[in-house]
Amino acid sequence: MRFHIVPAIVALGLGLALTGCARSEGSVQGSAPSATPATHLSAPAVDQRSPSHAGHGPTVTAAAMGQVAPGQIVPAAASGVALPAFSGTREETARFIEYFRNIPLTPEQERIKVEALTAIPAPCCAENPLSTCCCPCNMAKAAWGLSAWLITEKGFGAEQVREATRAWLAATNPGGFSGDACHSGGCSRKISQNGCGGMNEAEVL
Repeated sequence: MRFHIVPAIVALGLGLALTGCARSEGSVQGSAPSATPATHLSAPAVDQRSPSHAGHGPTVTAAAMGQVAPGQIVPAAASGVALPAFSGTREETARFIEYFRNIPLTPEQERIKVEALTAIPAPCCAENPLSTCCCPCNMAKAAWGLSAWLITEKGFGAEQVREATRAWLAATNPGGFSGDACHSGGCSRKISQNGCGGMNEAEVL
């Protein structure tokens, strides 16, 4: 009788032990999440640019625009509309001046031109917008003529005209403009040399 009871007791003890292990394991696997779970948040991005550029887009220089062969079509950076490529040559400037003289604009088309060029400081006198400049120099007249052609022939809006005009200015003088040529004897300098391109339409510089 003693030999039958002992194995039963041993078996019962093993069963209880196994049941306790299973209960313990289940409590770990099925435990509810902590009331305050640990979270891992990445640090916010830090603007590494200098304070003068923080919060603003990158400065775009004329050199960064690149150069393309005349007649090619390049996509506009902002509008997505294809812009004509510009050679920046004296002959091209003279042709744009002819557009200024020969392409009339309706009041609505004139409004588009003014809206487009008012946002661009005149390269030769930055205190004035390119829509008026301080005087009708050859560079200003070429910009006005280019705008008239883009509006009437290409159907461009103000944003596209603005982008195209900036691209043309970059092609005429990749080194950029100082914005004070009119006050530093630059009216008789070539546009490619930070000048106004002259005042006489028959002698575009």
